[in-house]
This record gives sequence, structure tokens and C-alpha cells, in this order.
Amino acid sequence: MIAKSVHPRRRVIGWAAALGVGAVAAASPVAFRGEAGPSPGPKPGHRPVTRVYYIAADTVTWDYARQCRNLVTGKPFTAMEERLVSQGGNLLGSVFEKAIYRQYTDKTFRKLVCRPKHEEYMGLLGPVIRAEVGDTIQVVFRNNTPFPASIHPHGVFYTKENEGAPGNNGSWGNDRLDRPVEPGETYVYTWPVPERAGPGPDDPSSVGWLYHDHSMDMGVPGMHAGMVGPIVISRRGQARADGSPAGVDREVFALFNEFDEGLSSYRERNIERFGDEDLDASSEAFWSALRKPSVNGYMFANGPEGTTDTHPALTIRKGELTRWYSLTLGERDVHSPHWHGNTVAVRGHRADVVSVLPATVVTADMRADDPGIWLFHCHVDRHMMNGMITRYQVV
Repeated sequence: MIAKSVHPRRRVIGWAAALGVGAVAAASPVAFRGEAGPSPGPKPGHRPVTRVYYIAADTVTWDYARQCRNLVTGKPFTAMEERLVSQGGNLLGSVFEKAIYRQYTDKTFRKLVCRPKHEEYMGLLGPVIRAEVGDTIQVVFRNNTPFPASIHPHGVFYTKENEGAPGNNGSWGNDRLDRPVEPGETYVYTWPVPERAGPGPDDPSSVGWLYHDHSMDMGVPGMHAGMVGPIVISRRGQARADGSPAGVDREVFALFNEFDEGLSSYRERNIERFGDEDLDASSEAFWSALRKPSVNGYMFANGPEGTTDTHPALTIRKGELTRWYSLTLGERDVHSPHWHGNTVAVRGHRADVVSVLPATVVTADMRADDPGIWLFHCHVDRHMMNGMITRYQVV
């Protein structure tokens, strides 16, 4: 049980005893279910559960171009690309302080849940929050950043105090139910998962949603700081014990987003830390270079440690059912993720390009049949030329 202290109309928590429910582990590959054919029916005797996650917003130092070269071309950055990734003069470079959501093992927030090697391609994306229709999601959230923060979910059911977003509902001052979580504060969000949060009649066995910061200025500074993650809801009775969709070998999450460091909560800190003394903040070129078109926070096919010319950040297996969730935040453009080499099925149609509107998720199934290293990029010219491009390998 959690004993919640009384704090004007707000659930700031004080702990009386352990929850008794551990953090939900990430999905792991299991047996293949063919793309064609009916989905498995609901498991008999399925009982809804409460899935508890311990998630903190943490300040990190993030590098958009960790490998320091263009891994799409296999060459050093061109002069045009250098303006987006190089530091010095009137440029801050590719390294910034950011805030990301990270998962912990328990209420003490002392031990991180280590992301497995095959999920490191996810970059700055927060942990996957999973459930199936009928379950309840409970997120114990700790704000470790120096700014107010929150978690606002899409799709699921919530009351005002669980919305994670301020808005006029007739309450004021200390009676407000929607104040952001202040630095150092811990708060519990509870989100039931109704039928309307799960797959529709034409959807596969699971669908994706977003969660993100919505604390200050409609969440714009927090989202550009990096606070975003995916939610996956499986059809009732069609999830494994950890909440991942049964019959799917691999899930892949791809955030196509242009992070604008000029709008980030950390803007001033980054200018002070990474800028030269003679930096001209009135220059249009300076502000333009702060926009970082990326996939999961990586530009020009860069990735986590170990990413090389011959080893892209992401590897999937030929013949397995891979479910892709392509998502973006609420920035100004639409994105058009394009897979080279293979196609996907989206609501009964074949495609190798999908359209992703701001703050949406497109769920697509792939059974890769063409081995090799392939490009995966936004097909908007400006985006892909400025870094919103990565690679995936089929083995």
C-alpha cells in the first residue's frame, strides 16, 4: 500500500510500505506468429492487473552525433552538415543537456532498470509503458530535473489530477488538481485502460500512444528537452505477462522529431556550458543550428556505443514479425518514415512510407524478406538532408 500525505488536493506521496508490485520488464522476443491469418483469441480467464512503473525525469548530457561522422554516407560530415553538429564560433554543436524519462526498479529511485542491448537504439525515448485493455497503469514519477515536469498520457483514461497537464477547470491556487511536479517531488499517476484505448477493429493486436511532458507552456520546453516515451496497449487477452503483444517477435520504436534546443528548458544552461564567449545569440544561423532533426535523438545514422558502418543501431531478423511504432511530437511538421528494402502492412494496406502527424503513432507490421543494411528516414527533403535518417539491418 501507498500512504499518501495530505497536500492541498494533490497526491504527493509518503511511503508507508512497499507496493508489492515490481516495475514491468521490457518485452523480449518470443515465438513468431505469421503476419497473415487471424490473431489469437483472448486468453481464457484473463484477469486485469495493475502495472506499476517507477519513472523519473533525469538530466543527462546527450550527443546527437556520437560517432562524429555521417554513417549514411560513411564519410566525414560535409560543410552543410557541420553547421548542425560542430561546436565553436556561433555553434553549440551536437552535445546538449537534456531531460529524459528513465525507469527505476523501485520507489527509492536508486537503481536504474538497464536497457537491454537490443533496445539501446531507442536513444532518448523513455521506457515503454505497456498494458492490455482492462488493466490499470500506475506510474510513480520522480522529477529529478531543475524545472517543473509532468507525464501526460495519450489514449488512456484519467481524471484531472492524473492528466499531467494544466488547464482551467475552475479550480485555483492550492486547490488546483493539475499543478506540475516540482523539482525533487514524487507523484503517482493512475490510468485505467478502457476498450477505447486499445486496438480498433482494423488494428493489429496492439497500438501505440505517446506520453510526454505537459507541465509548463503546454509542455513545449519539456518536450524539446527530451521528455517523451511510448505507450503500447494490447487487445484484451492478447498480451504476455509483461504486457507486450503475444505473437509478435520484435517491437521497434522510432521517434521522428526535430528537437529545437532553442525552445528547450535547458536553453540558457546549454548556451552557458557549450557556447563561446563571443557567441552571437542574435544571429539567425545560431538559432537555426539549434534545430536537430533526428531519429530517437540521433542524427545522420549515428547511434549508441557500438554503432559502426557495418553495425547499425538496429538489427531485426528475416522472417520474424516485427511491429514498428513510428511516432513524433507536436512540432511544426508532418513526417513520412520510409523503409528501404522492405515493406510494412498498415491497416490492411501495403506500404514502404507512412505519414505521421504531430503527436501521433503509426503502428505497422513487417516480415522482412530482404537481408542487408537499409536506410530508414523521413522523406521530407529538408528533414532527411539535415539528419533525420538512420539505418536498420536485416539478418
